[in-house]
Amino acid sequence: MTEKNPWTILGIGPTTDEQKIRQAYLTQVRQHHPDLYAKNSLARHDHEEHMKWINWAYSEVMKNRFVVEINKEDAPDPREPSHQEPPPLSCRMHHRPVVRYCTKCQSPLCPSCIGFSLSLCSTHFRQWVNAKFRRRVYREWGLLFILIAISKLLSWSFPTLLWSLLGYLAILGIIELRRLRYFGCMAWLFIPYSLVLAGLYSLYEGLSRWNKELGDFTD
Repeated sequence: MTEKNPWTILGIGPTTDEQKIRQAYLTQVRQHHPDLYAKNSLARHDHEEHMKWINWAYSEVMKNRFVVEINKEDAPDPREPSHQEPPPLSCRMHHRPVVRYCTKCQSPLCPSCIGFSLSLCSTHFRQWVNAKFRRRVYREWGLLFILIAISKLLSWSFPTLLWSLLGYLAILGIIELRRLRYFGCMAWLFIPYSLVLAGLYSLYEGLSRWNKELGDFTD
């Protein structure tokens, strides 16, 4: 019985070029991902089986790329039928069964992967978190600067500006308390300055988390 050859599955010859291997893997994934055949259950099943072989081949090639034996005569004929059962597909990082794939790069994911709930690999999940806090900073700080600019344009008095800023911070505080699930504590509602402090904390937290995620992503 002829065994499956990972190079044949990926459609390239033996090489130690990691970029070339990665490109061949992504090419195969784009052609055989089961979601492309969602309307045809039979074709989807066939491509699900083929995807198992593609991921197995990529794992084998990456694991043994530095001990490649470049001998084309030993490569099996891809036209020969094979009855070998596909190996079980598991996550390369956590060694758990693969359940889904990253929607951005089609990397296999298991329930232990950090971005599993969003169907994102670790890299794209960090990008998503960074974008999330960036939007929060732009929204919260942007409205604060717009409020100050309007006060300058309309020549508000200092007390008017102060009360406007306190009101804006109180609104941010209410949003922050709801985000932290502290809003159910009625004591917060009887201490007005607590809402303002929560608003200031919201401005600080959004900016600090964005800086932290940005630093982690660039490391």
